[in-house]
Amino acid sequence: MRHHLAIAGLLLLGACGGDNDVTSPPEDGSFTLTVSGQGTGSGRIVTDVGITPAIDCTLGPGAAASGVCSGTYPAATDVGISVTPGSGSRFDGWSGDAATCGMTVSCTIRMDANRSAVAQLSTGSSGDLEVTSSAWYPQAADDGVSGTVNWMAEVRNSTSQVIEVAQLEFVSHDAAGTVLASDFLFVGPIPSGETRANESFAEYLGTEASVDITVGEITFATADPNFGAAQIVSSNWRPDPAFGSDGAIVWTVEVQNNSSGEIFAQVDFITYDAAGKILEYDFTFVGPVPPGGRAAGEGLADLHGTEASVNYQIAGVTQDDLGMRR
Repeated sequence: MRHHLAIAGLLLLGACGGDNDVTSPPEDGSFTLTVSGQGTGSGRIVTDVGITPAIDCTLGPGAAASGVCSGTYPAATDVGISVTPGSGSRFDGWSGDAATCGMTVSCTIRMDANRSAVAQLSTGSSGDLEVTSSAWYPQAADDGVSGTVNWMAEVRNSTSQVIEVAQLEFVSHDAAGTVLASDFLFVGPIPSGETRANESFAEYLGTEASVDITVGEITFATADPNFGAAQIVSSNWRPDPAFGSDGAIVWTVEVQNNSSGEIFAQVDFITYDAAGKILEYDFTFVGPVPPGGRAAGEGLADLHGTEASVNYQIAGVTQDDLGMRR
């Protein structure tokens, strides 16, 4: 009889012990969340405001981390965390117990077991941004020697994140390949899969034969640019050869405010020839636009005479006219 009881006891222990998927809370009814980073990039993970204890973990390249990178919370607590990529880095998604949050920078984790959240961080590269079209126009002064080179470029964001700002670099050369002048400009924010453009002016030397426009440093956004708050609902453009001494493209745009607060919007305007090559870039500000209301703005772009199509884009949205990018 004792042998039967011993065997039954062993069977019961085998059924209840060993490896299994059941996680029992510690005696104090709490679990630990540990955060870390992976990849070549850097960043920072923090808990939402009001979460105690607070996590504030600085992430370096590889698995380097410093600061407060773990916290213990009562069972069933929902702990909100968010990651901010460092300068020149981008966030490529969560792994570990935060994998279900995907590419969202903020993630909420239910503490029903000891949990880990790993932020995948990498460094941005010029391959993340493609120059889709560019143009440059020498503009000599009356003396024929001084002046400027008006240059512009349109770029496409090929990543899954918003690019906050990208630097484009310009270098001009003469026919022998000797460098003449350099310049740079900034473009952004640029939503994933979309294009944005900008223009600048470089020194004119009179012997320009070619130029190079390349992508420099890229910074990824850590906040939503809120472009959805403004919607282009109507637009119009027309060549006016009689405007001024060289003519102009007169363009008008109407913007609707989809948010609950008053906004100002920056609208970019780009013209293209029949081959899709950028010809001109211009922008205007529209606002204030009341909640649910509409407002219009207009601009004047240079006329080249070969315009075949145009593009209007929301390039900035803010609550006041001092917050616009340009």
